[in-house]
Amino acid sequence: MPKSELEGLPVVDAGEDIKVAVSLDDLQAGDANDPDQHPIAIALRRSRGIDDARVTNSETLIRRGKRWFRYGAIDKQLFKELQKTLTDD
Repeated sequence: MPKSELEGLPVVDAGEDIKVAVSLDDLQAGDANDPDQHPIAIALRRSRGIDDARVTNSETLIRRGKRWFRYGAIDKQLFKELQKTLTDD
């Protein structure tokens, strides 16, 4: 069952998808095995209105103010393609 609370704050399901631009710097600084340091989490934290982010194999969590919003899992194939594209240059 998904978490209903994280760090003492409520977790609610987001009703929409979210998009973010991930840079080569994000990939180099990040660790895809660490939810706090996932390259997508790093990129999300740069986005306006996002206070924190965590990315796991099963979900993406974004904190805005005093609530966490749950989004679906990242598209693993798309992420691998992004990694290949950014690191092959």
